[in-house]
Amino acid sequence: MEMLILLSFILILGILIYLVSVIKNKESSEKGGNDNLQNKLNEVSSDINKIELDLASVSAPINELNRFLGGNVTTGRLGEWSMEEIVRDILPSNTYEFQAQINPATADRADCAINTADGLIIPIDSKFYAGKYQSYQSAGTDTERKKVLKDLRRSILNDADDISQKYILQNQTSNYVILYIASEKLVDLAFQIDNLRQECFSEKSTLILGPNSLAAFLDTVHLGHHYQSLNDSARDVHKVVNKIKTEFFDLDLSAENVIKRLDLALKDVQKLQTRVNVLGKELKKGSETLEEGLEKE
Repeated sequence: MEMLILLSFILILGILIYLVSVIKNKESSEKGGNDNLQNKLNEVSSDINKIELDLASVSAPINELNRFLGGNVTTGRLGEWSMEEIVRDILPSNTYEFQAQINPATADRADCAINTADGLIIPIDSKFYAGKYQSYQSAGTDTERKKVLKDLRRSILNDADDISQKYILQNQTSNYVILYIASEKLVDLAFQIDNLRQECFSEKSTLILGPNSLAAFLDTVHLGHHYQSLNDSARDVHKVVNKIKTEFFDLDLSAENVIKRLDLALKDVQKLQTRVNVLGKELKKGSETLEEGLEKE
């Protein structure tokens, strides 16, 4: 990238120098436009001075970029930016924390702490081995490439051991940490090293992930939170159903008691009706006897 920028500026500078030479040749053949020509020469000279200043201002950032890509920057911000974008894109904001102090007994901060659905923390730390990758690309012999891979193996194992020692806490975190490498090419290069991935996981409790595999991993974490949310909703629904069931049971008991009371009341009404009927018969009988007695008289 930086080489393209430099080549572009060099090409522009070359074109301007060519224009200067053309104008100078014109000056020797055309005598009538000396003032005009001088003005143009002054403008071109000014433009060239401006380009020189721009080149000077660009060289510092390019040198800084080379220093960064060479692996001399210890902050690892490039890897952190890449990781943060992936995490923000996939997970809800309440399920992660950047620069998290996982162990309160130390000042160490993991680049990211992911909260799982079952309440554990997954620590993630990003590393950037671009200097090793450039060395591998520029190596001219198999011996040189093997040496670069050997150095890369040592660096990754040292980092894996360091972050696992810092961030794995019993009953608080997962039993592994994630070492994030912000380039698929670097991940592919690391996995060319025999048994490196298995050794990191089995001996250092460290899972090596690149951008693609980290995204897939976070998808599974997000899915866990989704199922947990569904389970919580199901439990809430179950509580409501149980409450309604209890209310219906109580209502059923109340209705049964009302029916019993109504039955008793109906029986009382029936008894009263029987007494009324008996009384009515007695009254009728007495009335008839009285009428007969009056007729005889």
